Amino acid sequence: MVEARKYSALVLGAILALVLCGFPPSSTAEAAGVHPSLPDWSKAGYKGGTPLPDGGTVIDLVSKGVIANDGVDDSDALQAVIDSIRSGSLTVNGAKISETNRAVLQFPAGQINLSKFIRADASWVTFRGAGADPATGTKIVFKPASTYASDDGLPVIDGKLWPGYGAFRVEDRTKSPSEPDYEGSINFHWKSGVKVASAGGGTKGSSLVKLASGSGSKFKAGDTIYVGAANTPALYQLMEAPESYWINQHMRSQMFKVTSVSGDTLTIDKPLEFDIPYSNGGGILGTTYYSKVMPIKLVEGVGFEHFYFTQDISYTPYSHKNANDYDPVGNPDGVGLKYTNEAPEYAIHAIVFKWAQNGWVKGVRTYMTGSHPIVTEFARHMEFRDNIIFGSWNKGKGGHGYFRGSKLYDSKIINNTIDRVRHLTLQWSATGNVVSGNTMTVDMNLHGGWERRNLIENNTIAVPYLHRSWGEGEGGAEPEGGTWYPIWYGAGPHASKWSGSTGEQNVLFNNNMSKQETEGGSYTTYTPYHDPHRIYQIGWDGSKWTHLEKPAGTLISTWTDNEKVDYGLSPNKGVYDCLTFSGNSLLGSGTAVLDCRSDNTEDTQAPTAPANLAVTGGTASSISLSWGASTDNVGVTSYELYQDTTPAAVVTGTSATVNGLSANTAYTFTVKAKDAAGNVSAASNAVTVATTNETTPPSGNLALNQTAKSSSNETSSLGPAQAFDGSTTTRWSSAEGTDPQWIYVDLGSVKSINKVKLIWEDAYGKSYKIQVSTDTAAPVNWTEVYSTSTGDGGTDEIAFAVRDARYVRMYGTVRGTSYGYSLYEFEVYGSAASSSDTDPGDMISNDAGLIF
Repeated sequence: MVEARKYSALVLGAILALVLCGFPPSSTAEAAGVHPSLPDWSKAGYKGGTPLPDGGTVIDLVSKGVIANDGVDDSDALQAVIDSIRSGSLTVNGAKISETNRAVLQFPAGQINLSKFIRADASWVTFRGAGADPATGTKIVFKPASTYASDDGLPVIDGKLWPGYGAFRVEDRTKSPSEPDYEGSINFHWKSGVKVASAGGGTKGSSLVKLASGSGSKFKAGDTIYVGAANTPALYQLMEAPESYWINQHMRSQMFKVTSVSGDTLTIDKPLEFDIPYSNGGGILGTTYYSKVMPIKLVEGVGFEHFYFTQDISYTPYSHKNANDYDPVGNPDGVGLKYTNEAPEYAIHAIVFKWAQNGWVKGVRTYMTGSHPIVTEFARHMEFRDNIIFGSWNKGKGGHGYFRGSKLYDSKIINNTIDRVRHLTLQWSATGNVVSGNTMTVDMNLHGGWERRNLIENNTIAVPYLHRSWGEGEGGAEPEGGTWYPIWYGAGPHASKWSGSTGEQNVLFNNNMSKQETEGGSYTTYTPYHDPHRIYQIGWDGSKWTHLEKPAGTLISTWTDNEKVDYGLSPNKGVYDCLTFSGNSLLGSGTAVLDCRSDNTEDTQAPTAPANLAVTGGTASSISLSWGASTDNVGVTSYELYQDTTPAAVVTGTSATVNGLSANTAYTFTVKAKDAAGNVSAASNAVTVATTNETTPPSGNLALNQTAKSSSNETSSLGPAQAFDGSTTTRWSSAEGTDPQWIYVDLGSVKSINKVKLIWEDAYGKSYKIQVSTDTAAPVNWTEVYSTSTGDGGTDEIAFAVRDARYVRMYGTVRGTSYGYSLYEFEVYGSAASSSDTDPGDMISNDAGLIF
């Protein structure tokens, strides 16, 4: 303990020197990237990488009743200023405060007393102190009048107020009419969000977001939006999370700016980083949970600068606690390096940003906050720089005492000194962030929840031995042992218990990291990621996300006790480190080069040959195939499908469709696997198959007596099979009074189709779509081939351009009656087939307006 206290004293001395002599120079992490395979971090930070504003019209808070050193609570006076700005009654330069007419709320030097939570929700306002030295600058002392209840040392926080109370809370107060008890409820996505298109809201890499029919009118160009993708069984299965941990939520989320709106399709300002399913398909906890898109009511352009902040607990039952390091003999009341909640009712954050954009904290010194000194929850283009963070009264279970970047997007955490808090975290879908130039005695914590594509570079991280779990698991999970190392990573089933795995391509570069591995011992270099010129991409195999595996094929159960494993070296797997860069920052000039480690045994082992290549469908011009996955000592990165001896397709999955083939022609196919080192497997088994004869396409009703499924059934005797039995005396009927509803048929294999016939009972669809899917398993990817909003019942025969389909669905969105949707027959025909009883009056045009 003596050595730990000595180290703490050295850190405190360095902090004091920084306060008196100025902050370190800005990080070099300010420019463009060095390799096209790396994420683009050039737009991180305030307004996409522009300098923070330093101007604005000064409003002297003394003139508004915020008086230093008078012993009076300044909460009401400060809140009144903010409220008058929000209402427009307080103006500057004869106009309302705006992006081009900023205001600076200038605190005086001396002590400012606050006891109430300040709603800092007036946009384009800077809260500026007279300096961060408590002796000469502005010293804000927070003594909260409102507190939490405590449950066995855990603050009880209302989930709708998450992440909890803050001395300063940057979040719009507007309430949803249907949720009037909560300020900020206008941004509850379950109140204000809209569903995405039934075929899915968008795909990874696309800049298009597709909304449910009629929802586009709620959005406009310039909106900042929330996009949340529903958790699905497939996502949890990818992470290999135990099913008992599966929950319904939007683990994958992001904020975007809408650049244009076309009907129900939004174009956004950067590509999606995940697919957006329509819903979870009802596969989690037996309920259907939907993806959502929501226009955000933002607070924008709020900054905090140049003051000292502390939370005073001298008036509480915990007044005997002190900020020095805990020692069971010498200082049993110390809370430094003690990772429990020492004043749980007072676990209140200093500065909270929620549904915020283009905000910052700069040149602020926090000393012993109630919980998080800085915390985000849905914030984009933020900047946290040149701050000094020391200590928190609560650093225990429930997730307290972090510098917490949760749902933080395209932001910077730069040149801060961070000491005696629990972690610096990026978590819960945090993406596109740059963490650079920080000096830390805490771990850099990739906390879980599919955070991804973040850059962590040029940091100095020296973690003392006593920076360790006190038997309280993250997020209230099971007890956790071990001392924390400079990096923590959400891996294995342990992480999925409270969040989910850490996501793809988090990058470490040129960090100086060390760990004190025994109490009182020396600090040693944290070796797995110590090469200053090697780019370490964690959870990445060179082309896609991967588990951390020791050895390859065996997932680690948790990061704890696996922190020092080199996952870039065979036989382990999970870190791609074959790029090096001679510069100091990945955002600087220059080019990274391919340079796998010389100390790594060259990977010359090819993957195993793919097994069980088989045909899954075919038309006159295409053949669909699937095969069993290959294995590899490092990892398979792609599959190459060959048509005879000619490459026909390269895919990352285990299925493909080859198009552009000639009708009535035999082709032979094989497939090979390839790994990151370029090793190629032997060929799979060969299959020879002929395309169909385009002059003799499938005939008759292809849906007759085929397997069918529906969203609901009015009764058990009105099930989906009744619409495909060839009889007009039986029928399928959905539950009454509910939209949307659907019914689909499995044609058994991929067929070439161009016509659907619907014979409605009296309960018909006014608005509905015809959709097709070529999925080989339960269909999730649907393509629309026809839609109408003027259905009138009777018999609808719908013709469209020839499409490949295994599944064909009628998706009803508006009922024509107060009942449900009911079909006597649902028939599907091939490209040259025709049903026999078509009335020309019932022919329906396709989207191009042509009549068939």
